[in-house]
Amino acid sequence: MESNVVATEQTINFTFAKLMRYKWVVIIGTLLSAALSVLVAMEQPNKYTAKVYLVPSNAKEGGGLSKLAGQFGGLASMAGISLGGSEGNDVDAAIEFMKSRGFLQPFIDKRTLLPEILALEKWDSNNNGYIYNPELYDVETKTWVRSAPPGKQVIPSAWEGYISLLGSIDVLYMKKKGLVELKVTTLAPELSVNITNWLVEDINEFWRTKDKHEAEEAIEYLKQKAAETSVAELRTVFYELIAEQTRSKLLSSIGDYHLVKPLSPVIYPEEKSGPSRALICLGITFIGGLLSLIVAFILALRSKA
Repeated sequence: MESNVVATEQTINFTFAKLMRYKWVVIIGTLLSAALSVLVAMEQPNKYTAKVYLVPSNAKEGGGLSKLAGQFGGLASMAGISLGGSEGNDVDAAIEFMKSRGFLQPFIDKRTLLPEILALEKWDSNNNGYIYNPELYDVETKTWVRSAPPGKQVIPSAWEGYISLLGSIDVLYMKKKGLVELKVTTLAPELSVNITNWLVEDINEFWRTKDKHEAEEAIEYLKQKAAETSVAELRTVFYELIAEQTRSKLLSSIGDYHLVKPLSPVIYPEEKSGPSRALICLGITFIGGLLSLIVAFILALRSKA
């Protein structure tokens, strides 16, 4: 047993001794990785994050349908009408819709964001301007000059910009606090602020149009039902519902924030939020050193002496 232990120790010592012959592989590989990491880190453009907290708008709070559900729910169900009156899921639905192609692609087209999403390289802090990739976009003529990817056109579509923009948006709904945290990260502070404000503006406008259209359809339907029924109690329910839907329609035309409103204006980010160049350097150096050690170990194992 002792002889086996001694033999194992001798093998380990012999392998370690051979490995030490290739220590320069590890040292040089680590140093080269460190130098490369600095170059990579310095090439990474700064990113800036704009953040805003949103709360449900008063126009969507305390809907009258909830009160009517308790008062006339039984009668309405006899007529095949639901008075759930639940508006609590509107914010959840709006958050999911905000991240969908159905919202973001028209948003990109409306705000002409494709150059900033796909061709922006970095922000020039000295001149407060944008620097675009000249191989993709000509700033002077405002035209795309890129080589079209397979199956794509020279001028990109909003479909191409969707993934990039989606990666810049972070939305968190804190239900217990009743707050929505919206963060937008881009290569320029002004761009982050603008996109944040535009998202809030457009999601409110979309929900305003949606609720107004639904209220108009509901009013017409309820008028038809009221004309058809001969039961006085049901007519009362229909008239109450018509009044509530008319109220909703009127409220949809009031104020700038129909669904959610910011607690405070979006603050201009004066400092970068990323990238962490120290972590980039540490990560690349560690990986390079580890690979160098593996190469040295393989060389040591293949060495005959």
